[in-house]
Amino acid sequence: MSQQPSDESLLSSQMEDCIQDCLNSHAVCLDTAMSLLQKGNHYADPVRMLLDCSEVCATNAHFLMRNSPVYGSVLLACAQVCNHCAEMCDEIGETDCANACRASATCCEQMAKLIP
Repeated sequence: MSQQPSDESLLSSQMEDCIQDCLNSHAVCLDTAMSLLQKGNHYADPVRMLLDCSEVCATNAHFLMRNSPVYGSVLLACAQVCNHCAEMCDEIGETDCANACRASATCCEQMAKLIP
């Protein structure tokens, strides 16, 4: 007989995946921001958004790693910022960054739904 994964092990697996997605977005947003800075001042607003997204993704991953009792609030904020950043990245042609942000937003939204 095969055992169904418990809700706790499913949450743990999704949490690990979300941590990795957020750490990836953190790195990709930071790299994209540094690349845009080299292209000139007309990217100032996108750079600010990328740095905000990078920061909230790192913060979210850290809250999840600590299993903070308030990580649900950070999940929702991270999803919102990542969705906004993904749209902006699409507009400026930064597809890899948009995809990374979208993956983080999706995992955060899914994790938030699992919180009792």
